[in-house]
Amino acid sequence: MSRATVYLVTGSNRGLGLGLVTHILEKHNNAFVYAGVRNPDNASSLQNLQTKYSDRIAVVKCVSADVEGNIALGKEIEKRHGRVDTVIANAGIYNSAADVVDVSVASMEEHFHVNVTGTIVLFQSMFSLLKKSTMPRFVPISSSGACLDGLAVKFPTGGVAYGATKAALNWTTRKIHFENDWIIVFPLSPGPVDTDMLRVAVAEDKSGVLQTLIDAETSNVPTVETVSVSLIKLIDESTRDKEGAQFVNVDGTRLPW
Repeated sequence: MSRATVYLVTGSNRGLGLGLVTHILEKHNNAFVYAGVRNPDNASSLQNLQTKYSDRIAVVKCVSADVEGNIALGKEIEKRHGRVDTVIANAGIYNSAADVVDVSVASMEEHFHVNVTGTIVLFQSMFSLLKKSTMPRFVPISSSGACLDGLAVKFPTGGVAYGATKAALNWTTRKIHFENDWIIVFPLSPGPVDTDMLRVAVAEDKSGVLQTLIDAETSNVPTVETVSVSLIKLIDESTRDKEGAQFVNVDGTRLPW
């Protein structure tokens, strides 16, 4: 039997992260998943997966931008598997729909801390483990809301803290690609997904534009399960020449920066 493909998925307690972990376990009989969450003791859905796939999943503590905690996680993975093959940096926040004139400094700092610094700390802590993989991948989950020429910029939907920090995440991800010629790295947008994050964004958008755009695009926002299938397929089949340093959409097309 070939050796297991080792995944680390952060922000996996619910929503898209949980969907990604679930699909990996269902699709790959020879995969091991480290499911990173803030509090493993409260991750009931992951604990259910652990009961079902006891020998192929570890629910681990992974807090965004916690340097010591991320280093400790790296040591745990090193001890158990000696490497990590695919890191999906899914942890992120959207908890403010404020526009530029109203957004608080605290909100900007919080979003940057989680969405950007958290991803940098994660890459740093997994760097040596990724180098030991024969096909290393580091894929941050981004958003079309980061597009500098996108609807999120042009329409009065607010969300400056989220959009600006996801744009910074894209820059950072692209920089990782050019600094490291041995790894597959690209930001990946899942598009609209039926998650708590989308519902918060729509509820806090006082302009109503987000809801109108969603209604115009489709009467049914894609489910976590549907999107997870597409994302894992894209990630598993990605190459440095094709996807490296590209802003990739859930359907495989390229998004403008």
